[in-house]
Amino acid sequence: MNKPSPLFDSHAHYLDAAFESDRYTLLDTLFGSGEICGIVEAGTNVLSSLAASELATRYDNLWFAAGVHPSDITGDIHDLDALLPLFDDPKCVAVGEIGLDYHYDNGAPHETQLGWFDAQLSLAEERGLPVIVHSRDAHGDTADILRAHKNARCVLHSYSGSLELMRDYLRDGRYLSFSGVITFKNANKILDCVRAVPDGQLLIETDCPYLTPHPHRGKRNDSGYLRLTAAAAAELRGVDPDALAALTVQNAKEFFGLK
Repeated sequence: MNKPSPLFDSHAHYLDAAFESDRYTLLDTLFGSGEICGIVEAGTNVLSSLAASELATRYDNLWFAAGVHPSDITGDIHDLDALLPLFDDPKCVAVGEIGLDYHYDNGAPHETQLGWFDAQLSLAEERGLPVIVHSRDAHGDTADILRAHKNARCVLHSYSGSLELMRDYLRDGRYLSFSGVITFKNANKILDCVRAVPDGQLLIETDCPYLTPHPHRGKRNDSGYLRLTAAAAAELRGVDPDALAALTVQNAKEFFGLK
């Protein structure tokens, strides 16, 4: 029996405390098995971005993104200067994850989030780096600010917006990434989005340790579960799972500028 095609996890958080006990053993196994051919570790603040750069030095097929997540905003916006050396690291393939999160009332004020998002999008445009965008309960403002940054190459990570908004993003050349959420029973509204994304703008991810796909929902997620998300996407699109795997690997390499 042939082994299934390897997968590329375009968004992960292996520096999360959930992986403290077995982080390196797990990554060794995932890469050693050939199940996973690439992972992008997404930073969420300056310290985690620095740690992500260190993690990327341990694995040929692990890259990282550096940025400040809207839920991690503290201090002054000039603190972003601490990220600048990381953008020169050859293993840094994106600015992220950055964006807007209006879900919680105790986060940074919306105006502050908009300022940090705008500043980091400008940094990405200056450095020629793609952007990993987080948007939760903030779809209108996210779309507005991205329209003002047409030159920023973006992926909407774990996309949860509408089909109509997705079409706007696609016209601007944005990529859409889908997570284990597409296997959830309450995910009906985004299934049409999975079906409709053009082949060249589709990515898949875990967002691990979060968003574990069905039937393992509630457990810690890792890239080994990405196969379930890939299978769900393949079924929705009416294609062979290996073809879906090969397509999303190629798209990840193109989006992140990997050889």
